[in-house]
Amino acid sequence: MKKYSGYDYLCIDIANAYGLDKELFENRILWVKININDLEALTVDVKLKDQPLYRKAVMALRKTQAGIPVGHMMGLDACNSGMQIMSALTGCVIGAANTGMVNPNERSDAYGKLTQIMTGILGLTSTVTREEAKQALMTHYYGSKAEPKALFGEDTPDLAAFYNASQQLAPGASDLLQELLDSWQAYALLHSWKLPDGFDARVKVMEKVDARIEVDELDHASFSYEFYENKGSKKGLSNVANVVHSVDAYVLRSMHRRCNYDKAIVEMAVNNIKFEKKSRAKPCGEIPLFAIDPKVKYYIDQYNRSTMADVVILPYLKNGQTMFLSDKHLDSLLDIAESMLAHKPFPLVTVHDEFKAHPNNLNAVRQHYINIFAELADSDLLSDLMRQVHKVTSGKVTKLSNNLGALIRQSEYALS
Repeated sequence: MKKYSGYDYLCIDIANAYGLDKELFENRILWVKININDLEALTVDVKLKDQPLYRKAVMALRKTQAGIPVGHMMGLDACNSGMQIMSALTGCVIGAANTGMVNPNERSDAYGKLTQIMTGILGLTSTVTREEAKQALMTHYYGSKAEPKALFGEDTPDLAAFYNASQQLAPGASDLLQELLDSWQAYALLHSWKLPDGFDARVKVMEKVDARIEVDELDHASFSYEFYENKGSKKGLSNVANVVHSVDAYVLRSMHRRCNYDKAIVEMAVNNIKFEKKSRAKPCGEIPLFAIDPKVKYYIDQYNRSTMADVVILPYLKNGQTMFLSDKHLDSLLDIAESMLAHKPFPLVTVHDEFKAHPNNLNAVRQHYINIFAELADSDLLSDLMRQVHKVTSGKVTKLSNNLGALIRQSEYALS
């Protein structure tokens, strides 16, 4: 990953607010440098809703030029986080490439690419705008059929082209969509699953009930009342959005743990992991026996199911607890912990798929985000989730590739 200075990120922030967020980082920086003396005057060209952010970024840049420290925080957005997650989990290189996670020399725009594919299918008859494509695609990958039909009509060439283009754009996400639709447990009162950090996702099945209420005191006048009741249904769509959103929330929690960490705890864990690895390499006499901490056992169970290491376990790796972890688990935790210690801890603000931090810390933000998605691609998390929502104890999802994690580690625009 190419690194930029805090000043460069301020330039990127200004260019993003101006509307150049689809350009390469270098082009955004260059645009600001070319227009450095006219930035205030260019405010009139910015969309009204973005003008406060643009003005704020320009003011921060001017203070920086004057040598005045600023506490300015800026955000970088994920390039279609839902499709990123679905592509990473399925090992889909095509979907990952169309969401900025593969080609380091291209700032991908999945919605723009969708319109291009649809235009190629429909030819000159296509009138699909990027905003229409965005609205249809976001809802489509969460199981909606109503929104695409509302935009493109029912049984129309446009609708057929949309579904064809969606499959081409992200085949892994398209396959996972159907798998999650098939995971619905008929008449179950809730669907539940655990994430690699032990977070419990429990989603009750709520069905709308219409009731007629009669009031004796009002001469038996009656009225209709709608409410939701926890009762099962034969079919449902919500597993798609709920499972993907739960992984999205897991990514956010992971980002917070890796960015705003307790340095003393992480250093302690690193030292204990290194000592354990050295002890295994060169046995040094009798090893004292320790009882496993229930928390350590709990987090080991999460790892064994998903093979997704999580630093939530680090505070408990003391008093010989490292002896209970496998070599691979220790190695993964050590890699993550050392990547955390490479940059001092700092505050992070997350709003869904936007990550805000001080410009001096954004190299670390981008690197952690890339690392987490590479780990998702290399893990068995999808198999773990599918076993849980299908309520089976065995089975493994076959991914579309085995090298996506390595490709993601070379990316530049997973966050943009």
